[in-house]
Amino acid sequence: MAVPARHHVALATVFFFALMLRLGWAFHQSNDPAELNALPDQQEYFQVGQNLLAGRGLQFTDPRFNQTVWAYRTPGYPVFIAACGASIPAVRIVQAILDSSIVWAVYLLARNWLRESLSLAAAALAAVNPLLIYFSSLILSETLFTAMLAWGVVLLVRKSNFALIGIAILAASVLVRPSAIALPVLLSLAIRRERAIQMVLLSAAMTVVVLFPWALRNHLRLNAWIWTSTNSGITRYDGFNPAATGGSDQSFVRDMPELAGMGEVERSDYLSRKAGEYIGEHPGECVMLALKKIARLWSPYPLSAQFSRPLYVAVLLVYSLPVMLLAAGCIVMRRLPWRGTLLLVMPALYLTVIHAASVSSLRYRLPAEPMIVVLAAGAKKIEQ
Repeated sequence: MAVPARHHVALATVFFFALMLRLGWAFHQSNDPAELNALPDQQEYFQVGQNLLAGRGLQFTDPRFNQTVWAYRTPGYPVFIAACGASIPAVRIVQAILDSSIVWAVYLLARNWLRESLSLAAAALAAVNPLLIYFSSLILSETLFTAMLAWGVVLLVRKSNFALIGIAILAASVLVRPSAIALPVLLSLAIRRERAIQMVLLSAAMTVVVLFPWALRNHLRLNAWIWTSTNSGITRYDGFNPAATGGSDQSFVRDMPELAGMGEVERSDYLSRKAGEYIGEHPGECVMLALKKIARLWSPYPLSAQFSRPLYVAVLLVYSLPVMLLAAGCIVMRRLPWRGTLLLVMPALYLTVIHAASVSSLRYRLPAEPMIVVLAAGAKKIEQ
């Protein structure tokens, strides 16, 4: 849906404000690569991007096992890092732009159901979202994936070739966030179309097509058809083991010396089996763990010691609690058509199920935030 001329200035102002917030936060961060160790995932992604740029391929050395791993991280985000010259400032600047573009995506998505003023309100909520701002400066896949998901959904609800482009973007996003492997199909199910079955089949086929070169490369390199990553087994055991709390704590690696003697595929399979055994032997504890993970995912304030500074807690609480309540009100009072509500809720439902079955943190709900602000803006009954 085109942006009305009278709202170009308003929307551009919101976008510019969002960009200034994100660039300001990015320039506030240290560019010392050693600082990436504060979150090991950052270091891993950055190393893979560096190695790819240097011609050494999609790999990095996992210091826990003193072993080169080739399929531990899917290629989407490392390719993005390499395209930014493996420069931390460049990655942050591009991510600031991508994250700010979500403002436009939110407006366009909201205009399918809300009047212009409320669509602008949704865009403004996205502009000041503290989670989006904070993670836009980290060397993590969240910002890229969230932008791809938001724009993929915007295009998916359009007709003709735009929907096909949306499906392609959503399928490609699986290479950034492999846990989203079923999301393109589920989002296609939420769209009313004359050829709904064909669209679902196309989404499934497109996802397979996008993943196949990666799976083939892994087969040639590791002699195993790895369609996502060899991180899956470790993540599953991280979520279901005798010391699991719901959050991520992979210190168990130190107590399992047998892991160092395994290859990455064998190690992933071994830990996945161990997690399955624990689930089978402790079903009650695992149900409670799943509930804890859901609570962590949707906590209105940070729970980890690293991010629980009083300022962070206050800012996120002031923002998240009203937005969540408004979004819930929109759903309960059925302010939007049911298919629109289903589309907007689908990412949140999907992420809830996925992370209840693995590990959880409010970081992992980030991709659902653009859809949540549309629901929040729709809490007031509107007329188109």
